[in-house]
Amino acid sequence: MAENRRVRMTKKMMKDALLELLEKEALEKITVTDICEKADVNRSTFYSYYEDIGQLLLEIEDDVLNNLPISPDSVITDSDERFLSTLEEFFDYVCDNERLFRVLIVQRDSSSFNHRLVNSVMEHYRKSSETGDQLLDRYAYVYCINGVIGIMKEWINGHFPISTRDFAQIALQMSAKATS
Repeated sequence: MAENRRVRMTKKMMKDALLELLEKEALEKITVTDICEKADVNRSTFYSYYEDIGQLLLEIEDDVLNNLPISPDSVITDSDERFLSTLEEFFDYVCDNERLFRVLIVQRDSSSFNHRLVNSVMEHYRKSSETGDQLLDRYAYVYCINGVIGIMKEWINGHFPISTRDFAQIALQMSAKATS
């Protein structure tokens, strides 16, 4: 069932409140009351949408993963230029959603979100197989994605000191070296 505008706005206020709180405190120290006070909603409103804070956080993570820019082709088979453009789109998304990525992968450094991000990236940003060995390709891809997440944390912490295009080129070059 589609949510009406008021419901979407209320949920957005609670999500923003949780993100703001996560910028300052660990998830374990945040209470439903903290979120409700920050979002200016009643506890009953919170519980009408979410069972607990974890479910709210999961919905934030789902929003991030569901809004990743996706290439029209699930598998990128042509030039490195096409793949580079796809990576650039992804990193533009990271820049445009700096707060979300700062909280989710830099400050929280949640292995479960990182794992979900790796799987989502593998699903949406695969480059065609070089070796024909699916297991070897998967391991190489997981290795590369985790490496890119690592340098992406530094890029975010440095407040994006280089352009998304240059960062995409670095990610592509490092991945090419790692898999060759």
